[in-house]
Amino acid sequence: MSIELILGIAGIIIALSVAITTIWQGILTRQHNRLSVKPILRIDRYTILDEKVNFLLMNTGVGPAVISSVKFFVDGIVVKEKLSKPGNLALQKIGLDLARYKIFEIFPQESFSAGEQQKLFESENAINNPKTLLKIKKAFDRISVEIEYESIYEEKFKLYNRGK
Repeated sequence: MSIELILGIAGIIIALSVAITTIWQGILTRQHNRLSVKPILRIDRYTILDEKVNFLLMNTGVGPAVISSVKFFVDGIVVKEKLSKPGNLALQKIGLDLARYKIFEIFPQESFSAGEQQKLFESENAINNPKTLLKIKKAFDRISVEIEYESIYEEKFKLYNRGK
C-alpha cells in the first residue's frame, strides 16, 4: 500500500467520525432542549379541616404547558358540556351546592407557565365540621379530571387525575 492510499483512508475515517459525532451531538442537543422545556401538570386536592376545600392545578415542569382539552368525569363517566360549564355539572352530579363553591374554567389554548398554579374548584368558606369535611371529601373523590396538553415543541401529554 502506498502512503497516499493510507492517508486517503485515514482522512475518510476522520471525516466520517466527525460527521457521526456532529449528528450525534445534534440529536443529544435536541433531546436536551425538549427536556429543558417539558411541562408537567399535576392536580392536588386539599380537604383539610378549618381550611377551604380546593383542587389546584400546577405546572411543576420547567416549560409552559399549552392546554388542548379538559374533561371532567364523575364516577368514571365523562361530564358532557351542553349549556352549563363542565365543572358546574360535575359539582351538581356529586350533590354539592354550586353556591358554596367557586369554579375556575380552563380553556383550550390557554398556557400555563412553569410554576404557575390555578384553582379548579374552591369552597367559599373554610370547613370546620369534620363530618361535613368527610362528606365533601367523599363527594370530590368521585370526580376525575383529564387534561391534554402540549409543550412548546408540540409534544403531547395527558394528565389523568382520578378520584379515590
